[in-house]
Parts: sequence; C-alpha cells; structure tokens
Amino acid sequence: MMRAERLRSTTASGIGSAPLLRAFSRPVFVQAACTLLTFALMACGGSPRPTDVIVLASGSDLESANPVVTVHTMSRQMQRHMLFMPLVTLDAALEPQPWLARRWEWNDSRTELTFTLRDDVRWHDDVPTTSRDVVLTFEAARDPATGSPRAGDLAAVRDIRAIDDSVVQFVFDAQQPSLPLVFAELPPIPAHVLGNVPREQWRQHAFSTSPVGNGPFIFVSRDAGQRWRFARNESFPDALGGPPAAREVIIAVVDEPATKFAGLVSGDLDVAGVSPAMAHLVSRDPLLVLESPPVLFSTMLAFNTSRAPFDDARVRRAVSLALDRLRIVDAAVAGYAVPARGAVPP
Repeated sequence: MMRAERLRSTTASGIGSAPLLRAFSRPVFVQAACTLLTFALMACGGSPRPTDVIVLASGSDLESANPVVTVHTMSRQMQRHMLFMPLVTLDAALEPQPWLARRWEWNDSRTELTFTLRDDVRWHDDVPTTSRDVVLTFEAARDPATGSPRAGDLAAVRDIRAIDDSVVQFVFDAQQPSLPLVFAELPPIPAHVLGNVPREQWRQHAFSTSPVGNGPFIFVSRDAGQRWRFARNESFPDALGGPPAAREVIIAVVDEPATKFAGLVSGDLDVAGVSPAMAHLVSRDPLLVLESPPVLFSTMLAFNTSRAPFDDARVRRAVSLALDRLRIVDAAVAGYAVPARGAVPP
C-alpha cells in the first residue's frame, strides 16, 4: 500500500479522437541525458519496489525496436529517448540541438547538409557509432524494399555520403528552408548488426525484439505482450549528461483503462495513459495530478462523394449542420477536446 501523503502525478493519453492524458503514480522529476522519458523517482518510504526503477504503461505491446519500420507512438518514444541517439534532439522550444551529431552545416545553396558526429558514442556491444550507421539507416528508410513509414520524410534527399567515420553528408534535390525534423525523429541503427540483412526481412529480424542500441538505456529483455526491460547505460558519455539517474525502466503492457488506473493508485505503475472517461476519477484523487498537453489531432466523418446520396452537396451540408459537435465532445471524450470546424486544427 502507498502512504496517503505520497504525491502521485498523472497525465493521460487517448487513442483515436481522445486527448493526450498521461498519468504519473509517484513523485517524479526529469533528470537524465537530456531525454524526455528518463525519470528519476524521488525517495519515498514503503515503496513496493526500488525508487530508481520506473514502470511505464503502454496500451499495447511495442511494435518493434527498429525505428526504421516503426509507427507505434510508444515504440518511437522509447527508441528516440532511451535506446538510441538521433543526430539531433529538440529543446523545449522545438529547436534542434546537438546530440549524436556535434554540429552540422549547410552549403550556401542549402542543398547539402553535413553532420559531424561525436566520437565517444559506442553501441551497447562496444562497437563505435560511425557515419556508416547513419548512411545505412537513412538509405534503408528511403528503400521501398524496407517499407519504412519514414520514406516520405526523405523524399527530397538525393544522396547520402559517408565522408569519413565521423562525417556524413546529405544532398537534397532542392533548397531546404530548415533542418528536416526527421533527423530528430529517426535515430541511426547499427550497421554491423543489420548491414548484411536483406531489407525486406528487417521487420522479422531478431533485432526488432532484441535490439542493440547506443542510448542512455540498454535493452535487457522482453516478455511478449507483457513487458520490456531496459537498464541504465553506465558508460553513457559524461558530456551528454552521464548515466541516467534511473537504474531501470520497465514498459509494461496494460490495455485495460481500469487496470491502468488501479496500477497508478497502488503504485505498481509510475506513468500510464488514462482514458477521458477515467480522467474525472484522477482529478478527484488528491494524490494524483491530471495533465493534458495539447495535441493536434482531428476526427472527421468522410463521405463517398461518388455515390448517392452523398454525391449531392446539399445532403452533405445537411448532415454537417445536423451534427451536435459539443455533445459529441462531451459524450465521446468527456469534454477533453475542441469541436472541429475543419480538417486542420486551429
């Protein structure tokens, strides 16, 4: 049992039309290698487990540890902030900052982007991280054989060149107005592990469920459909913040809203998404703090305009006017949304 005076903070995360609502069940503070998902728990008596072990709930099993083939949100967060190191990271203002890359520069026409990598980052099997890893990752993401969801983000890339072990260059078809966000979202993966694997086999390769990373946490084990375990990387470079304060992070698969809420209250879970329907219970608990950061996501009713009666604009207009959007927001997501006035959020 958790002591009554213990503060547990909470955020909730919805699926589909639901808002982002995520819950923290014990006092936490952000501290580790400039990442977003590395939490260090404040000491508290009577804890059912060590305070430096953090349990995050995921509504479904992680899709894959391979960022080149992943669309699952929690999988991507784990990859970007725990297991791997993207070339750049985004600060609180969403501005790119050095991470795996020490620096980058454009040519005068902004069609060539050159990254200089850190030389103190090693894969968790002690192989150095080099430009070869960067080239393999982004070339694979562009390759139709891989079927990567990131292919569209790299459509403007014409060529990728490893100048030497620490320098890699991207050549674009046209001038780029800013640093593409894909460099903060798609971390390089180890070429010495996947370089000789046919790309059409990447989704089925053992790397997807038993990965080798280079980030602040090391993969330990996976129980399919139940949990993923990661341990602190004791060798994470001091220049990047050093080893995380958390000794271990566990991602537990919990798909039932009531089970998530019970786990938060009991302290078995530190972070979990809660449904809008459960949000009012969270807000009533003095030991929980509900957070709902803004999410740009729209849900719409689409018509097949090639078939009657929806080929008639008057019918479509009548259906639109008949919708009580405020009532839908209240009934479907417990008020945690804004009525849409178009396909693009305000």
